[in-house]
Amino acid sequence: MSQPPATPDDQSARLLDFVLTQPLDDECVSMDCTEDCESISRMAERVANGERLEDIMPEFEQHVRCWKDCREEFEALVAILTAEKQARDSDS
Repeated sequence: MSQPPATPDDQSARLLDFVLTQPLDDECVSMDCTEDCESISRMAERVANGERLEDIMPEFEQHVRCWKDCREEFEALVAILTAEKQARDSDS
């Protein structure tokens, strides 16, 4: 089921929220998920095994909180790795 189009007020509220919650940490802002793919994959494996992202790399946890696309991709990767782990565990 599709959602109704966002109204200008909804868009303004989202933009204001984005501006007010942006990180001020240059390292967080400048992270490039494409360049750091291998380390992100390792972090996703650790999260899929039960570790907390904020304990592993707080800067990246802050980055994915602020950047929706990165967060969605990271969560999808963790979900896939978790499902694979559960499938392996159930086969054992």
